[in-house]
Amino acid sequence: MFTLLMSILVAILAFYAMYATLKATGRISRLEAEVSQLHKDLAELRSRVIEKVKPAEDLPNLDLEPDLDLETSKPIAPQPAIPIEVSPSHYQMPPEPTAACTSKEPAQPVVKPSIPTSDNRHIARPTQHGESLFDQQVSKLLTNIKENWLVWVGALAMLIGGGYLVQVISRHIEFSPIMRIAIAFSISLATVLAGEWFHRKEQKSLHRAKRAQSFTYAPAAITGTGLTGIYCTVIFAFVFYQLLTPSVSLIILAGAAFSSLALSLRQGPLMIVLGLIGGYTAPFWIGGSEPNYYILAGYICAISIATTLLLQTVRHAWISPCVTIPHLLWMWLLIDIMPREQLFSWLAIFLSLTLYLLFAVPRLGWLLNPRFRHCQGKWTHPPSIISLALIMLMFFAIVRIAIIDTIQMVYFYGFLLALIWLPAIRKGWSLRIFLPSMLVSSVAILLLSFVLKYAYVVDTQTGVLVALAISIGFIAARTLCQRLGGDRSQTTSIIFLVAVPLMTLIALLYTYEFIHIHALAWTGFTALVAIYYAALGQRFKVLATECSAVMHAIVSAICFVWLNDIWLTTAISIQVAVMALQTQFTLFRPASWAIKIAMGILAVHLTLLPFIPEWQPAYGGHWAWVLISYLPSLLILAYARTALRNTNDDLANWFEGAFLHVFLMTVFIQTNYWLTGDYGYLGYIDFTSAIVFANQTLVMGLVYSYRCQFSQQLKRVYQAYSYLLWGVFTLLVLELNSVESPLVTNNVSAESLPIFNMLSLGWLLPAVILILTAYKRWNTLNVPRVGVAGIGITLGTIWLIMSIRQFWQPISMTLAQPTSTAELFSYSIIGLIIGYLLTWGGAIRKAPKVQHIGLVVLGCVALKVFLWDVRSLDGVWRAISFLGLGASLIALGWLFQRLNRSVSQSEKQPD
Repeated sequence: MFTLLMSILVAILAFYAMYATLKATGRISRLEAEVSQLHKDLAELRSRVIEKVKPAEDLPNLDLEPDLDLETSKPIAPQPAIPIEVSPSHYQMPPEPTAACTSKEPAQPVVKPSIPTSDNRHIARPTQHGESLFDQQVSKLLTNIKENWLVWVGALAMLIGGGYLVQVISRHIEFSPIMRIAIAFSISLATVLAGEWFHRKEQKSLHRAKRAQSFTYAPAAITGTGLTGIYCTVIFAFVFYQLLTPSVSLIILAGAAFSSLALSLRQGPLMIVLGLIGGYTAPFWIGGSEPNYYILAGYICAISIATTLLLQTVRHAWISPCVTIPHLLWMWLLIDIMPREQLFSWLAIFLSLTLYLLFAVPRLGWLLNPRFRHCQGKWTHPPSIISLALIMLMFFAIVRIAIIDTIQMVYFYGFLLALIWLPAIRKGWSLRIFLPSMLVSSVAILLLSFVLKYAYVVDTQTGVLVALAISIGFIAARTLCQRLGGDRSQTTSIIFLVAVPLMTLIALLYTYEFIHIHALAWTGFTALVAIYYAALGQRFKVLATECSAVMHAIVSAICFVWLNDIWLTTAISIQVAVMALQTQFTLFRPASWAIKIAMGILAVHLTLLPFIPEWQPAYGGHWAWVLISYLPSLLILAYARTALRNTNDDLANWFEGAFLHVFLMTVFIQTNYWLTGDYGYLGYIDFTSAIVFANQTLVMGLVYSYRCQFSQQLKRVYQAYSYLLWGVFTLLVLELNSVESPLVTNNVSAESLPIFNMLSLGWLLPAVILILTAYKRWNTLNVPRVGVAGIGITLGTIWLIMSIRQFWQPISMTLAQPTSTAELFSYSIIGLIIGYLLTWGGAIRKAPKVQHIGLVVLGCVALKVFLWDVRSLDGVWRAISFLGLGASLIALGWLFQRLNRSVSQSEKQPD
């Protein structure tokens, strides 16, 4: 049943293909007849015009015969050539066409300008209406599809039909295997010859010959069908009937591939497309039992090699992705279905060949010369993407291999190193487009080391580390050769400075954490890398500052891995001092950015030191802990700032900022120790620590906002740090007035001395600082002075209220305790005094807003006395209280009237 269905399908496809071909041929014949008739009409029209008008010498020289497109029978005016200016570079070759790409093409005749036809005006219309270039290309593609879909569909149908026809002949015709193969081969060869005969017939006409350079050439469809049949016939003869030896099969396939190459040169790009489709899909027409994977991969590689040769001949950039994508898909499929015992030997042959054929040859040629004229674009052959695909294939194969021995491990490392060195094997340097692939391969080398250590080579950890060290050495040599080869690009500099040190340090952290037995040996290798960069800096003065920076970075990383406690802080401080001395005396001076980064690391380390116990000395609770940890850094920063003041003012300012920050942190920590008895770790913040931290963050924020006025490069840093500190201050104030409030929790004893207690330190001190900041107009960045003063007045008012309650309460000042009459009247008296002072001050200083605030305070106090205070009194005391309140308010009103009158009179008097 299946055979019958396949036979019917083959018959339908073959009939449709012949129908499409005949229809296309008939249309072409009709178009040729119409063109011939059009030529006759134009000749008659020309003769009539010449007879009726003036003599020819009086007429302008016009060419009334436009060029004709035989596909559409519409006249097309030749478009003027637009010169493209390309800057020469050995890193990126100019796009097609170039002189080398078109030197073999016959010279085109010079055509006189002709009158634009309606078709030309239709094509130019999108530009006139402002349509984009993409819309124009889409419109052009749709037009081509409408006019040429018959040829394309017919060619694809014939290709599929040819493959199925060979399958039917080779399996179901009742002859001997040799006869079946002979019939299939004969039909396929006859189809190729028919396509060649049709091609020669087309070449006899000048107009039809031009179509050979387009994707609508009918003879190419017939020839492609025949070549697909030859591919399928050879595979059937070898795989199913064993009539051919592997060597003979490869020879025949190679001959077919090179024949396809030769025919593509004659019959144009459509032949290339059909040959690729037929060649890469031929194994699917066979089906059947398990194939010989070596022969099948060899066949795929033969197709790719032949097409690559064709690419270097015709120089069409689009051929490269048409080879790369199907070849990689075939490699992935074969790795997936291949038996594991054959996988490594297969990889050693064909994955290596794929690396050379797809990654290097399209841009470098067979001899791997960077000067090769490749005619490739950025997206037709992206080395970084191809290298990533090859690495994924390699890891996919590693996952399928059960046990990896030393030889296999060496091959995988060598494969990744080949991705790095292959583009530069001839000259030592490569095209810049290969540089990102170096980073991809470097990351893959690290991943390979981790995978081999954990999954496969557990007993040979030393071998993995040795292979990793050798790989890093090859990468170092590659980056150095690229730099010495004259490449001064930013990408090259970054890879030269970052790739090797970063790989080495990542491996150092890894070995220290997971392979501690080899950590000391790898530290020695890391030190060798630092010496290597130091030697490079001494040998090549152009690279001195960068190499010195890399050396210091490696030394800092080694210190961070091996040192703890006070030793780490001291080591970082000493390194900063050494960098400053190098800058002062110009001895292997590191780059300025490296010194700034080192100072930043030191400042961050000392900032986090109080909150990370692992970084602190074992005797961290001792009173001298701050002196041991911070004093050496302070002395070094102060000395560096003084030493660099005369040589490098920019770095001196950075050292001054670092010194200021470390000094403030020292005061911060030591003050906290004096007031709380410990160094205030984040997990132990209580009422006292919150008060101390709040005041310190407020003052430090004001200091950094003051420094922000005189700094240029660190201005943004100071601003951000000031806002961060003020944000912490705000959070701590909210905590002190909610969870830790003395009115809620018994944090302040009622028996404490008034004023000289934690209330003054937690509320009065920040209130005074904020009010003084607003009064003195100190810099508060974008925080308005009114807001700063308002927060200060609010904190001062809260302090006054809580101080009065703490004075009158005998046991506890929490709200759970009852409020006495004396306490209530104390609030009123204080309120009257404050309101009076505000009103008096507003009148004296001519500040109506302050005066209004004082009057509001007085009114609120009056309401409090009337509604709250006197309700506990009765009899004569209530009467006296009302009379006293009224007399006080009348006296105040009379006093303010006199004050306002005297102020207005003084304003009227002349000076």
